[in-house]
Amino acid sequence: MIFNLSATLESNIRAHNRIAKKYENIHGEIYNSNEQNRLHDDLLKAISLITTTSNTKKAIDFGCGAGNLTKHLSSLGVEVTACDISQGFLDLITSRTYEAKVETLKLNGKDISNIPDESIDMVATYSVLHHVPDYLSILKEFHRVLKKGGIIYIDHESSEEYWRQENDYNIFKLEMKKKSRIEISKYFMLNNYFDWVIRRFFNKRYRREGDIHVFKDDHIEWRKVIKTLVSEGGEIVFEKDYLLFKRNYNVSVYNKYQNKISDTHLLVIRKC
Repeated sequence: MIFNLSATLESNIRAHNRIAKKYENIHGEIYNSNEQNRLHDDLLKAISLITTTSNTKKAIDFGCGAGNLTKHLSSLGVEVTACDISQGFLDLITSRTYEAKVETLKLNGKDISNIPDESIDMVATYSVLHHVPDYLSILKEFHRVLKKGGIIYIDHESSEEYWRQENDYNIFKLEMKKKSRIEISKYFMLNNYFDWVIRRFFNKRYRREGDIHVFKDDHIEWRKVIKTLVSEGGEIVFEKDYLLFKRNYNVSVYNKYQNKISDTHLLVIRKC
């Protein structure tokens, strides 16, 4: 897939500056107690897998957004540099109080060349890779800035099972659709109608928040992610598929399928 990098980045920046203050309200698939508890537990496990000699662990929250990972990492005693291309998000991070030291860094959308080699204990990213035009190249940057024994934490990207759309998953979607709470507010958002018109008549791949690799023929491929990081000198230390919980989901239906199917993947790689 070929991108006009400059235009893609500018579109992404505008989109996220615009929604920064309401991001947490929009994304019910992230900001609900089920997903937040799951994320906290997995981050705690990932931090325990760091084997650097640093007394105080330092992490990069790459594509920090509204600071979801930053908040969790700080509460777990990790010093964080929250990185994003959106100044709106960085301003939001700066306005908040954290338990450990938090700094911000504006990304250039291409690399993290302004971060020194082997200076970081953890690179964490959540629901971000699919926004990055060349997501495999940025993985090499993650590895570069890590100290030996540091980890790369990649979370909240679609699993391979999601893209296969097998029968059990389709049954789950139908059952959930019948029993889930309808979020009426979306019918009163003019932007939703605007998005529908753009997708319907002009650009079927248009996504309001600049998503790029979110299509069946162009999505994050985990085998390529793993191959890239292992070839750089990494080893898999933790990996799992899970079924993402969304704010409007019927809990009983979710619990019925939680251990049967998945739609989201988590990968933790340690630098050897």
